Amino acid sequence: MTPTPSGTLPPDVLRRVAPARKLARETGIALYLVGGAVRDVLLGRGVTDVDLVVEADALGFAGRLARDLGAAVELHRRFGTAVLSLPDGERLDVAMARAEEYEQTGALPRVRAGSIEDDLARRDFTVNAMAMEIARAKQAALIDPFGGRNDLRRKVIRALHPRSFDDDPTRAFRAIRYANRLGFRIESSTRRAIRAAVAAGAVNAISGDRLRREIRLLFGEPNRAATARAMAALGLSRTIHPALSYDAAVGGRLRRAERLAAQPGRNATWLVYLLSWMGESSTDVADAIVRRLNLSSAPSKTVRAWPAWKALSRAGDLGVAALAGRIEGLGEDALLAAAAAAPLARRLLSIRDAAPAFRLTIRGKDLVAAGIPPGPAIGRALSATLSARRDGAIRPEQELAFALKAARP
Repeated sequence: MTPTPSGTLPPDVLRRVAPARKLARETGIALYLVGGAVRDVLLGRGVTDVDLVVEADALGFAGRLARDLGAAVELHRRFGTAVLSLPDGERLDVAMARAEEYEQTGALPRVRAGSIEDDLARRDFTVNAMAMEIARAKQAALIDPFGGRNDLRRKVIRALHPRSFDDDPTRAFRAIRYANRLGFRIESSTRRAIRAAVAAGAVNAISGDRLRREIRLLFGEPNRAATARAMAALGLSRTIHPALSYDAAVGGRLRRAERLAAQPGRNATWLVYLLSWMGESSTDVADAIVRRLNLSSAPSKTVRAWPAWKALSRAGDLGVAALAGRIEGLGEDALLAAAAAAPLARRLLSIRDAAPAFRLTIRGKDLVAAGIPPGPAIGRALSATLSARRDGAIRPEQELAFALKAARP
Protein backbone atom coordinates (compact mmCIF):
# COMPACT_ATOMS: atom_id res chain seq x y z
CA MET A 1 0.00 0.00 0.00
CA THR A 2 1.36 3.40 -0.97
CA PRO A 3 0.89 6.15 1.64
CA THR A 4 -0.32 9.52 0.41
CA PRO A 5 1.13 12.80 1.69
CA SER A 6 -1.03 14.42 4.30
CA GLY A 7 0.97 17.43 5.40
CA THR A 8 2.37 18.64 8.69
CA LEU A 9 0.81 17.64 11.98
CA PRO A 10 -0.61 20.42 14.17
CA PRO A 11 2.00 21.88 16.57
CA ASP A 12 0.35 20.45 19.69
CA VAL A 13 0.34 16.92 18.24
CA LEU A 14 3.91 17.31 16.99
CA ARG A 15 5.02 18.31 20.47
CA ARG A 16 3.31 15.31 22.05
CA VAL A 17 4.74 12.75 19.62
CA ALA A 18 8.22 14.28 19.21
CA PRO A 19 9.99 11.99 21.75
CA ALA A 20 8.40 8.88 20.21
CA ARG A 21 9.39 10.02 16.69
CA LYS A 22 12.96 10.56 17.86
CA LEU A 23 13.15 7.10 19.43
CA ALA A 24 11.56 5.45 16.38
CA ARG A 25 14.12 7.08 14.07
CA GLU A 26 16.99 6.04 16.32
CA THR A 27 15.81 2.43 16.41
CA GLY A 28 14.55 2.19 12.80
CA ILE A 29 11.00 1.37 13.88
CA ALA A 30 7.95 2.36 11.83
CA LEU A 31 5.74 4.58 14.00
CA TYR A 32 2.11 5.46 13.25
CA LEU A 33 -0.42 7.89 14.62
CA VAL A 34 -3.72 6.02 14.41
CA GLY A 35 -7.47 6.10 14.92
CA GLY A 36 -9.37 9.06 16.31
CA ALA A 37 -6.29 11.27 16.40
CA VAL A 38 -5.90 10.98 12.62
CA ARG A 39 -9.60 11.57 12.10
CA ASP A 40 -9.54 14.72 14.22
CA VAL A 41 -6.35 16.03 12.57
CA LEU A 42 -7.99 15.70 9.15
CA LEU A 43 -11.16 17.39 10.44
CA GLY A 44 -9.19 20.23 12.02
CA ARG A 45 -10.52 19.31 15.45
CA GLY A 46 -8.52 19.34 18.66
CA VAL A 47 -6.80 16.04 19.40
CA THR A 48 -7.54 14.67 22.85
CA ASP A 49 -6.08 11.16 22.80
CA VAL A 50 -2.80 10.35 21.08
CA ASP A 51 -2.64 6.68 20.05
CA LEU A 52 0.58 5.32 18.54
CA VAL A 53 1.21 1.96 16.84
CA VAL A 54 4.57 0.37 16.10
CA GLU A 55 5.33 -2.62 13.89
CA ALA A 56 7.62 -3.94 16.58
CA ASP A 57 7.75 -4.84 20.27
CA ALA A 58 5.43 -2.15 21.60
CA LEU A 59 6.06 -3.00 25.25
CA GLY A 60 9.82 -2.65 24.85
CA PHE A 61 9.39 0.57 22.85
CA ALA A 62 7.00 1.98 25.47
CA GLY A 63 9.34 1.03 28.31
CA ARG A 64 12.28 2.82 26.75
CA LEU A 65 10.13 5.84 25.88
CA ALA A 66 8.85 5.97 29.45
CA ARG A 67 12.43 6.02 30.78
CA ASP A 68 13.35 8.82 28.36
CA LEU A 69 10.36 10.88 29.48
CA GLY A 70 10.36 10.03 33.18
CA ALA A 71 6.84 8.68 32.73
CA ALA A 72 4.96 5.95 34.56
CA VAL A 73 4.02 3.06 32.28
CA GLU A 74 1.24 0.51 32.57
CA LEU A 75 1.68 -2.59 30.41
CA HIS A 76 -1.15 -4.78 29.07
CA ARG A 77 0.70 -7.84 27.81
CA ARG A 78 -2.36 -9.70 26.52
CA PHE A 79 -3.01 -7.07 23.85
CA GLY A 80 0.54 -5.76 23.46
CA THR A 81 -0.41 -2.27 24.60
CA ALA A 82 0.99 0.27 27.05
CA VAL A 83 -0.21 3.51 28.61
CA LEU A 84 2.32 6.19 29.51
CA SER A 85 1.34 8.75 32.15
CA LEU A 86 3.57 11.75 31.51
CA PRO A 87 4.83 14.13 34.23
CA ASP A 88 2.71 16.97 32.78
CA GLY A 89 -0.47 14.93 33.24
CA GLU A 90 -0.88 13.96 29.59
CA ARG A 91 -1.28 10.36 28.43
CA LEU A 92 0.24 8.48 25.52
CA ASP A 93 -1.03 5.10 24.31
CA VAL A 94 1.39 2.78 22.51
CA ALA A 95 0.36 -0.52 20.89
CA MET A 96 1.84 -3.13 18.63
CA ALA A 97 0.30 -3.43 15.19
CA ARG A 98 -1.98 -6.42 15.56
CA ALA A 99 -4.62 -8.56 13.97
CA GLU A 100 -7.67 -9.82 15.86
CA GLU A 101 -9.90 -12.85 15.69
CA TYR A 102 -13.27 -13.11 17.45
CA GLU A 103 -14.05 -16.63 18.62
CA GLN A 104 -17.63 -15.76 19.57
CA THR A 105 -20.01 -12.82 19.44
CA GLY A 106 -19.49 -10.28 22.19
CA ALA A 107 -16.26 -11.87 23.45
CA LEU A 108 -12.91 -10.13 23.69
CA PRO A 109 -10.73 -10.90 20.66
CA ARG A 110 -7.66 -13.11 20.37
CA VAL A 111 -4.77 -11.01 19.09
CA ARG A 112 -1.50 -11.61 17.27
CA ALA A 113 1.21 -9.35 15.94
CA GLY A 114 0.51 -7.98 12.49
CA SER A 115 1.14 -5.17 10.04
CA ILE A 116 -0.32 -1.68 10.10
CA GLU A 117 -2.79 -2.86 7.45
CA ASP A 118 -3.89 -5.67 9.79
CA ASP A 119 -4.24 -3.16 12.59
CA LEU A 120 -6.46 -0.83 10.60
CA ALA A 121 -8.58 -3.74 9.34
CA ARG A 122 -9.59 -4.65 12.90
CA ARG A 123 -11.05 -1.22 13.66
CA ASP A 124 -14.68 -0.18 13.89
CA PHE A 125 -15.40 2.51 11.26
CA THR A 126 -13.65 3.84 8.20
CA VAL A 127 -13.13 7.27 9.76
CA ASN A 128 -11.21 5.58 12.59
CA ALA A 129 -9.29 3.18 10.32
CA MET A 130 -6.62 5.56 9.10
CA ALA A 131 -3.01 5.98 10.12
CA MET A 132 -0.19 8.46 9.56
CA GLU A 133 3.41 7.26 9.36
CA ILE A 134 5.16 9.96 11.36
CA ALA A 135 8.77 8.87 11.88
CA ARG A 136 10.40 8.23 8.51
CA ALA A 137 9.59 11.46 6.68
CA LYS A 138 9.30 15.12 7.56
CA GLN A 139 5.66 15.15 6.54
CA ALA A 140 3.07 12.72 7.86
CA ALA A 141 2.00 10.15 5.26
CA LEU A 142 -1.63 9.04 5.31
CA ILE A 143 -2.55 5.35 5.10
CA ASP A 144 -6.25 5.01 4.29
CA PRO A 145 -7.19 1.53 3.03
CA PHE A 146 -10.95 1.83 3.58
CA GLY A 147 -11.77 5.30 2.26
CA GLY A 148 -12.03 7.00 5.62
CA ARG A 149 -10.96 10.40 4.32
CA ASN A 150 -13.70 10.33 1.71
CA ASP A 151 -16.24 9.37 4.40
CA LEU A 152 -15.08 12.36 6.42
CA ARG A 153 -15.92 14.54 3.42
CA ARG A 154 -19.30 12.79 3.06
CA LYS A 155 -19.90 13.07 6.82
CA VAL A 156 -20.85 9.43 7.25
CA ILE A 157 -20.09 6.71 9.79
CA ARG A 158 -19.50 3.45 7.89
CA ALA A 159 -18.48 0.05 9.23
CA LEU A 160 -15.55 -1.72 7.61
CA HIS A 161 -17.53 -4.88 6.86
CA PRO A 162 -21.08 -6.26 7.37
CA ARG A 163 -20.12 -8.61 10.24
CA SER A 164 -18.44 -5.86 12.24
CA PHE A 165 -21.29 -5.78 14.77
CA ASP A 166 -21.31 -9.55 15.15
CA ASP A 167 -17.61 -9.42 16.01
CA ASP A 168 -18.11 -6.60 18.53
CA PRO A 169 -21.73 -5.53 19.13
CA THR A 170 -20.64 -2.55 21.24
CA ARG A 171 -19.62 -0.91 17.96
CA ALA A 172 -23.32 -0.29 17.32
CA PHE A 173 -23.44 2.09 20.28
CA ARG A 174 -20.17 3.72 19.23
CA ALA A 175 -21.64 4.41 15.80
CA ILE A 176 -24.30 6.57 17.45
CA ARG A 177 -21.76 8.26 19.68
CA TYR A 178 -19.47 9.23 16.80
CA ALA A 179 -22.38 10.35 14.63
CA ASN A 180 -23.63 12.65 17.39
CA ARG A 181 -20.20 13.96 18.28
CA LEU A 182 -19.18 14.74 14.71
CA GLY A 183 -22.58 15.73 13.33
CA PHE A 184 -22.42 12.84 10.85
CA ARG A 185 -25.04 10.31 9.74
CA ILE A 186 -24.78 6.54 9.99
CA GLU A 187 -24.49 5.15 6.47
CA SER A 188 -27.45 3.05 5.28
CA SER A 189 -25.66 -0.31 4.93
CA THR A 190 -24.18 0.18 8.39
CA ARG A 191 -27.65 0.84 9.79
CA ARG A 192 -28.87 -2.38 8.16
CA ALA A 193 -25.94 -4.29 9.64
CA ILE A 194 -26.75 -2.97 13.12
CA ARG A 195 -30.39 -3.98 12.81
CA ALA A 196 -29.35 -7.42 11.56
CA ALA A 197 -27.04 -7.87 14.56
CA VAL A 198 -29.88 -6.87 16.89
CA ALA A 199 -32.28 -9.28 15.20
CA ALA A 200 -29.73 -12.10 15.45
CA GLY A 201 -29.34 -11.53 19.20
CA ALA A 202 -25.72 -10.38 18.94
CA VAL A 203 -26.32 -7.21 20.96
CA ASN A 204 -27.95 -9.21 23.75
CA ALA A 205 -24.64 -11.04 24.17
CA ILE A 206 -23.00 -7.86 25.54
CA SER A 207 -22.34 -8.19 29.26
CA GLY A 208 -24.06 -5.82 31.66
CA ASP A 209 -20.78 -4.13 32.51
CA ARG A 210 -19.86 -3.47 28.88
CA LEU A 211 -23.38 -2.31 28.04
CA ARG A 212 -23.45 0.04 31.03
CA ARG A 213 -20.13 1.53 29.94
CA GLU A 214 -21.46 2.23 26.45
CA ILE A 215 -24.67 3.83 27.76
CA ARG A 216 -22.70 5.94 30.22
CA LEU A 217 -20.43 7.15 27.40
CA LEU A 218 -23.41 7.89 25.13
CA PHE A 219 -25.12 9.94 27.84
CA GLY A 220 -21.82 11.61 28.71
CA GLU A 221 -21.92 13.60 25.48
CA PRO A 222 -24.41 16.30 24.40
CA ASN A 223 -27.61 15.75 22.41
CA ARG A 224 -29.04 12.97 24.57
CA ALA A 225 -32.43 13.12 22.88
CA ALA A 226 -30.81 12.29 19.53
CA THR A 227 -28.97 9.44 21.24
CA ALA A 228 -32.17 7.88 22.55
CA ARG A 229 -33.94 8.40 19.21
CA ALA A 230 -31.13 6.67 17.31
CA MET A 231 -30.97 3.79 19.78
CA ALA A 232 -34.70 3.21 19.48
CA ALA A 233 -34.65 3.47 15.68
CA LEU A 234 -31.90 0.87 15.41
CA GLY A 235 -33.45 -1.46 17.98
CA LEU A 236 -30.60 -0.99 20.44
CA SER A 237 -32.80 0.32 23.24
CA ARG A 238 -34.47 -3.08 23.48
CA THR A 239 -31.26 -4.62 24.73
CA ILE A 240 -31.66 -2.50 27.87
CA HIS A 241 -35.41 -3.10 28.11
CA PRO A 242 -38.26 -3.34 25.58
CA ALA A 243 -40.13 -0.60 27.47
CA LEU A 244 -37.55 1.99 26.42
CA SER A 245 -38.97 3.56 23.28
CA TYR A 246 -38.81 7.04 21.79
CA ASP A 247 -41.46 9.64 21.10
CA ALA A 248 -41.87 13.39 21.39
CA ALA A 249 -42.46 13.16 25.14
CA VAL A 250 -39.21 11.25 25.69
CA GLY A 251 -37.31 13.75 23.57
CA GLY A 252 -38.79 16.65 25.50
CA ARG A 253 -37.84 15.14 28.86
CA LEU A 254 -34.29 14.46 27.75
CA ARG A 255 -33.81 17.95 26.34
CA ARG A 256 -35.18 19.50 29.55
CA ALA A 257 -32.97 17.24 31.66
CA GLU A 258 -29.96 18.30 29.60
CA ARG A 259 -30.74 21.98 30.14
CA LEU A 260 -31.33 21.51 33.87
CA ALA A 261 -28.17 19.45 34.36
CA ALA A 262 -26.13 22.16 32.62
CA GLN A 263 -27.17 24.81 35.14
CA PRO A 264 -24.38 26.10 37.40
CA GLY A 265 -24.05 24.15 40.61
CA ARG A 266 -25.79 21.01 39.36
CA ASN A 267 -24.06 17.69 39.96
CA ALA A 268 -25.93 15.21 37.80
CA THR A 269 -24.58 11.99 36.30
CA TRP A 270 -25.60 9.93 33.27
CA LEU A 271 -28.38 8.42 35.40
CA VAL A 272 -30.51 11.56 35.06
CA TYR A 273 -30.89 10.76 31.33
CA LEU A 274 -31.66 7.10 31.95
CA LEU A 275 -34.38 8.09 34.44
CA SER A 276 -35.77 10.71 32.07
CA TRP A 277 -35.89 8.08 29.33
CA MET A 278 -37.64 5.61 31.64
CA GLY A 279 -40.46 8.08 32.25
CA GLU A 280 -43.51 6.21 33.59
CA SER A 281 -41.73 2.86 33.86
CA SER A 282 -43.00 0.42 36.45
CA THR A 283 -41.13 -1.13 39.36
CA ASP A 284 -40.70 -4.34 37.37
CA VAL A 285 -39.10 -2.43 34.48
CA ALA A 286 -36.79 -0.56 36.86
CA ASP A 287 -35.68 -3.83 38.47
CA ALA A 288 -35.02 -5.39 35.05
CA ILE A 289 -32.93 -2.38 33.94
CA VAL A 290 -30.86 -2.57 37.13
CA ARG A 291 -30.15 -6.24 36.45
CA ARG A 292 -29.39 -5.76 32.74
CA LEU A 293 -26.91 -2.96 33.39
CA ASN A 294 -25.48 -4.66 36.47
CA LEU A 295 -25.72 -1.41 38.39
CA SER A 296 -23.82 -1.07 41.64
CA SER A 297 -25.48 -0.31 44.96
CA ALA A 298 -26.06 3.45 44.82
CA PRO A 299 -27.17 3.71 41.15
CA SER A 300 -29.39 0.64 41.56
CA LYS A 301 -31.18 2.28 44.50
CA THR A 302 -31.75 5.42 42.42
CA VAL A 303 -33.22 3.49 39.48
CA ARG A 304 -35.32 1.14 41.62
CA ALA A 305 -36.78 4.10 43.53
CA TRP A 306 -37.64 6.02 40.36
CA PRO A 307 -41.21 4.65 39.93
CA ALA A 308 -42.06 6.24 43.29
CA TRP A 309 -40.38 9.56 42.56
CA LYS A 310 -41.87 9.97 39.08
CA ALA A 311 -45.19 10.89 40.76
CA LEU A 312 -43.61 14.25 41.57
CA SER A 313 -44.39 15.20 37.98
CA ARG A 314 -48.06 15.20 38.94
CA ALA A 315 -47.65 16.87 42.32
CA GLY A 316 -48.66 20.35 41.28
CA ASP A 317 -51.50 20.52 43.82
CA LEU A 318 -49.21 19.96 46.81
CA GLY A 319 -48.19 22.85 49.01
CA VAL A 320 -44.62 23.96 49.46
CA ALA A 321 -44.22 22.10 52.73
CA ALA A 322 -45.57 18.85 51.31
CA LEU A 323 -43.38 19.09 48.22
CA ALA A 324 -40.34 19.89 50.36
CA GLY A 325 -41.03 16.82 52.43
CA ARG A 326 -41.36 14.65 49.32
CA ILE A 327 -38.04 15.74 47.82
CA GLU A 328 -36.10 15.68 51.09
CA GLY A 329 -33.26 13.20 50.65
CA LEU A 330 -33.87 12.90 46.91
CA GLY A 331 -30.62 12.61 44.93
CA GLU A 332 -29.66 15.10 42.26
CA ASP A 333 -30.29 12.70 39.36
CA ALA A 334 -33.79 11.76 40.48
CA LEU A 335 -34.65 15.37 41.35
CA LEU A 336 -33.60 16.68 37.93
CA ALA A 337 -35.35 13.81 36.13
CA ALA A 338 -38.54 14.54 38.09
CA ALA A 339 -38.19 18.23 37.30
CA ALA A 340 -37.62 17.47 33.60
CA ALA A 341 -40.87 15.47 33.55
CA ALA A 342 -42.89 18.03 35.47
CA PRO A 343 -44.56 21.30 34.54
CA LEU A 344 -43.59 22.46 38.04
CA ALA A 345 -39.87 21.95 37.37
CA ARG A 346 -38.88 25.43 38.47
CA ARG A 347 -40.87 25.03 41.66
CA LEU A 348 -39.24 21.71 42.56
CA LEU A 349 -35.74 23.06 42.01
CA SER A 350 -36.37 26.34 43.82
CA ILE A 351 -37.62 24.40 46.85
CA ARG A 352 -34.51 22.24 46.90
CA ASP A 353 -32.19 25.18 46.31
CA ALA A 354 -33.82 27.20 49.05
CA ALA A 355 -33.89 24.32 51.52
CA PRO A 356 -31.10 25.70 53.74
CA ALA A 357 -33.23 28.81 54.35
CA PHE A 358 -35.88 26.59 55.95
CA ARG A 359 -33.71 25.42 58.83
CA LEU A 360 -35.37 26.39 62.07
CA THR A 361 -33.72 28.83 64.42
CA ILE A 362 -35.11 26.89 67.42
CA ARG A 363 -34.34 23.42 68.78
CA GLY A 364 -36.07 20.99 71.10
CA LYS A 365 -34.09 22.32 74.05
CA ASP A 366 -35.69 25.75 73.51
CA LEU A 367 -39.15 24.23 73.96
CA VAL A 368 -38.02 22.34 77.08
CA ALA A 369 -36.61 25.56 78.51
CA ALA A 370 -39.99 27.20 77.83
CA GLY A 371 -41.79 24.56 79.89
CA ILE A 372 -42.67 21.79 77.41
CA PRO A 373 -41.80 18.36 78.90
CA PRO A 374 -39.54 16.13 76.80
CA GLY A 375 -41.50 13.72 74.62
CA PRO A 376 -43.20 13.20 71.22
CA ALA A 377 -44.99 16.54 71.43
CA ILE A 378 -41.71 18.38 70.86
CA GLY A 379 -40.99 16.50 67.62
CA ARG A 380 -44.52 17.12 66.34
CA ALA A 381 -44.27 20.81 67.22
CA LEU A 382 -40.94 21.25 65.43
CA SER A 383 -42.27 19.45 62.34
CA ALA A 384 -45.37 21.67 62.27
CA THR A 385 -43.19 24.76 62.68
CA LEU A 386 -40.93 23.73 59.82
CA SER A 387 -43.96 23.21 57.58
CA ALA A 388 -45.27 26.64 58.51
CA ARG A 389 -41.90 28.22 57.65
CA ARG A 390 -41.78 26.46 54.30
CA ASP A 391 -45.31 27.59 53.48
CA GLY A 392 -44.38 31.16 54.41
CA ALA A 393 -47.01 31.28 57.18
CA ILE A 394 -44.56 32.48 59.82
CA ARG A 395 -41.26 34.34 60.02
CA PRO A 396 -38.14 33.15 61.89
CA GLU A 397 -38.89 35.33 64.93
CA GLN A 398 -42.33 33.69 65.24
CA GLU A 399 -41.03 30.11 65.38
CA LEU A 400 -40.89 29.70 69.17
CA ALA A 401 -44.39 31.05 69.79
CA PHE A 402 -45.81 28.88 67.01
CA ALA A 403 -43.97 25.76 68.28
CA LEU A 404 -45.13 26.31 71.88
CA LYS A 405 -48.73 26.60 70.73
CA ALA A 406 -48.38 23.47 68.59
CA ALA A 407 -46.84 21.52 71.45
CA ARG A 408 -49.59 22.25 73.94
CA PRO A 409 -52.89 20.35 73.87
